[in-house]
This record gives sequence, C-alpha cells and structure tokens, in this order.
Amino acid sequence: MTRPPAPQPHDEFLPLARITLLGNLLQPGETPDTAVTVVLAKLLCAAAAGKGALEVSKLNLNPDEIDAIRTFSQIFSIEHGLIRLSRYASDTQTVRSFFEERLRAETPRFKNRDVQRELDVILPEEVLKKDGAVIFDNAHQRMAVAALLDAKVGVLTGGPGTGKTTTAAALLALRKRLDPSLKPQDVLVAAPTGKAACRIGESLTKAAQHLQGLTAEEQLFLRQLRALTLHRALEWGPIPPERGGPFRRHALRKLEAKVVLLDEASMVDLNLMHALILALHEETTLLLLGDSDQLESVEVGGILAELVQRSQNASLPQESVEWLSSRLGLPPEQVVSTFESGLSRNSGSPLEALPGLTFGLRHSRRAMGAPWVLELARLIKPGEVTPFEAIETCFRKYPETLRWHRIANHQTRTELLRPKWSAWMEEARAWTNFTTQPTDTAKVALDKLTEFQLLCSTNQQVDRANAEGIRLLSGNHPTAPGTLPHGCPIIIQVNSHILGLTNGDVGIALGTSMGKPAEIGLFPSPSGPPRFIPLPQLPEYRAAFALTIHKSQGSEWKHVAIELPPSAETGLVSKNLLYTAITRSSGAIDLLGTEAVLRQIAALDEGV
Repeated sequence: MTRPPAPQPHDEFLPLARITLLGNLLQPGETPDTAVTVVLAKLLCAAAAGKGALEVSKLNLNPDEIDAIRTFSQIFSIEHGLIRLSRYASDTQTVRSFFEERLRAETPRFKNRDVQRELDVILPEEVLKKDGAVIFDNAHQRMAVAALLDAKVGVLTGGPGTGKTTTAAALLALRKRLDPSLKPQDVLVAAPTGKAACRIGESLTKAAQHLQGLTAEEQLFLRQLRALTLHRALEWGPIPPERGGPFRRHALRKLEAKVVLLDEASMVDLNLMHALILALHEETTLLLLGDSDQLESVEVGGILAELVQRSQNASLPQESVEWLSSRLGLPPEQVVSTFESGLSRNSGSPLEALPGLTFGLRHSRRAMGAPWVLELARLIKPGEVTPFEAIETCFRKYPETLRWHRIANHQTRTELLRPKWSAWMEEARAWTNFTTQPTDTAKVALDKLTEFQLLCSTNQQVDRANAEGIRLLSGNHPTAPGTLPHGCPIIIQVNSHILGLTNGDVGIALGTSMGKPAEIGLFPSPSGPPRFIPLPQLPEYRAAFALTIHKSQGSEWKHVAIELPPSAETGLVSKNLLYTAITRSSGAIDLLGTEAVLRQIAALDEGV
C-alpha cells in the first residue's frame, strides 16, 4: 500500500489562498496558476510563523511562474531576491530606510580620549583563563560600548549569558558621565512584552550594583530607569487607524526620549517597529538588543534577524576603525579582528550591507558554569544544517546534565516528570499562613519557581501537562471546575497596570492547606516584599506547570524539560523554537521527543 505524501506546513493555508485569488483578483472563469496559489499559501504560512519574506531562489520557481506571480502586484512584492505580501512591503521599506539613513548620518561624537579614560573605569578589561585557555573576555562588550555610545542607531546581539544588558548598562552609565545633563526620563527602556520589560528593568538595576566603576549618582540613574512595554510607551489605545490610532505617539506627537533602548528586539513585529520609528525625533538614538537566533515575533517580523544578517559580512569602515582604535587603546588590526570575531559569518544577504550597525558578543559567563547549554545551542543554532551525530555526541558528553528521552507519548512524559512535580507538591505542603509569617518564607517559595520548568511546542501539550499537574496537587480532594488547588504555579495572561502585573508574570496560587482550593496569589515584587493578591482580583491567569516555548522568551530556569512536537509532519519543527527553549536553561536540560523529530530539526537550513 502506497503511503500518502506527508502534509506540508502550508497546506492548511491553500483554501485561504484560493479564496483570496478567486474572490478578489481573478475574472470570472479564470483559474489561478498552481504556483501562484502555493506561493501565496507559503507566504501566509510564513506570516503565521512571524516571517515576512521568503527567498525566491528557494521556491523552485521557473521564469514563467515568477512572471505569473509578478502580475498579482496587489498581493506580491518581489525585490532583492525576496518575495513578500504587498501589504507588508511599504512598512518594510520604511523600516529599512530608517536604519540605512540613520547609520549614514553625521553624528556629533564625544572626544575619543574622554571615552577611553572613562570606559577603562566603568568597564575595565577583563580576561579569565582556565588551564591557559581564555574562557571569558569582555573585549566585545567594550567595543560595543565604544561604538554605540553616541551612534544614531545600533544593534547589540549575542547569545544567552553574553552580557547584553550589562553592556547596555555600561553604555548608558558612560553616556551619563560624559553628558551629566542626561536624566532618567530622557531614556526610554522598552520591550515588546510586559515580562521582557520587567526583566530588562531588573537586569539594569542588578548591573548598577555589579559595575564597580560607577559613582553613586550613576547607580541611581540606572536604578531610576523605567522599563515599559512598547505598546504603553507608544500610548496604544482603542482608536481605529482612520482616526489616527491606535498609537497616540506618532509622527506628529513624537516621544521625548533622547535614547530608546529596545530589548528582546527579535520579538518586535513589523507593525510595532514601524510605529516606533515614526515616533522618534531625528536626534533620538535607537539601540536594539536581542538574540537574532531566537524565535521571531508572533506577527510578521524578522527585523532584528535581517539587520544582523546584513551586518555579518560587512567590514568596518576605515574611519570607524581609526576612532575605535583611539577609544579602545588598541592597534587597528586588533580592532578589526575583535569586531569580526563578534559576528558569525554567513552566506550573505540579498540586501545592501550595513557596515558598523551591528556589534556581537561572543563570550558567555554562563558557559563557564554550564558549557553544555551553549554547546548544544550552537549545534541547534539556525543558519546551517547540523550533523545529527554531533547532537548525539553532545548528549553523550554531558550525561548528567543533558538527557534525551526518546519518547513519543504523553504518558511516558508524565512518568518522567512526576518526580519533579511530586517534589514541588512536598514543598507546597509547608506553604500555609504566609501572610502571618516572615517575608523570607514567601521568598523561599517564590525562588522554587526558578528551579524547574516544562516547555512545550504546542498549546495542546501545555494543556495536557497542566491538567496532569493539577490532578496531582488535588489528590483525593478534587477542586471545583474553574478553580486551582493549593500550591499550583500560575502565569498571568493579561497586563494589569493597576496591580503592577504583566503578561508572563509567574506566581503561586495558595489555599489553606494541601488539597484545598486556592484563594490567593503570591507574586514577587521587583523592589519590595512579595505580594499577596486575592485570586478574584487577578487579571486572566492559568496554571503554569508547563509553558509554551514562545511564552518562555526572556525567562530562565536552572533546569528545563523541553517537549518537542509529537510528529515530524506537524509543521511545528523549527531550529529557532528549539534554540530558544535550550537557552532558557542555566543548568540541566531534559529533551523529550522522538529521534525522527530531532533529526528533522537538525536537517533544517533556516536562514537567519
């Protein structure tokens, strides 16, 4: 019996593609070209995954098919070897032009000798060696600060633990030192989600304590920086576009900030980036931070990935080499080698190169304590095909901290995770009467949330895992529908500015004792004691025994279990997805999934 061909990821979009063509563009009796329909379906599929364009060369189209596609200019836009939906083409060009023009603009610069003197105080050279080999060197961090300090626009990229936030904090502190008139309200720190905004705010506060060369005024300056979601910074409101909405900050009412620091830029979609650049004054500095190998935005995006790709093979202009040499106190050839080693080489971009826009960080402090995380992440990193044998070798090399469980069903998954969840349940038995106990008791409970997390590829996997966790906690005392048992981890789904909670915040639902329904939520506070909030007052929330990998972006746990898609034919396999999940761990990793799925992920050649 002949096996039917495996479904393609874009198959579910074929009906929508046909309706779009037949209903709006074709004359009665006309039939859409097969290639046109399939390409439209592929673009819709890519858009659903956050990708705004596809490479024409990878679509296996002949010249006649390309000509047929060009006739549908209402739908398709083809330029620079890329094809995209026309509705995204205009915004894409506006964003591209912004970065290109800002990069070429003449910029007043601080004096090189002043930068060198103060950089050596705030971020002195640091090289750590083990057995004669360099295991950490902050040369890339110092170069990024020196280069982006007074730039109109810049990108700082790097993998987990490479110190993106520390570098940004050093840059802002140095700018404050060289320009004492700079105030906290002149700096907008933003992120695409509430969770990411909270984390960048907390990280800048920690950096203020760890950067030893800062004055008390500079430390206070960093602590006073307020992090907002991009939507809140742009003052989003329920105003339709035809009435000037949805953002109250736009080209006619711009942001007052002198510096905009945008974290987790890989998650920013095209519409949001377009809105941001329209709201910037000409003299405002825009700095993007992010890991271009992580998952992209839920909506069409890929902006950070494109900017990094266009910069990877671009050499530093000689003028930049000369002033960086002066600022860093390094010979020109060492400036060039440091810059080039900070960015990975790739096969190039069909777009014009952007030399001097992006600076990469390579050395990771996390690698010193958990080298297996970074080693596995490098093997899964998007951009090239990975030999499957290399992944197997990596798991064998670190058997205590990297474990691959070749499982295909959720029952086996539950058996593997039950010890972790049982240990959580035993801890929860002691979590009673927190409101009358010392604050440290609640903090200890909240610290347990950073120990372990199950990350899933699909919402169905999350729902199943959460149901199993709830049943385990409920024991012989099942809770009523819609309620959660005492000790259940929970995650906030909607921002609440009144309560100071954001989408992605995690806490613990508490009742009077084990087996009883929860009545109150325990949440950490960035600048004060833990908070107790009655569950009825909370915005939308759900159990958090498991999270989707998308929801985990910007978070970190000591031990992560990763559940891969159940089948290689689901269209959900992605190197970006697995890379993001791996880099959420600062310690141990358990990978749950079949060999077929992992082999397919390894074989993917996903351009950055």
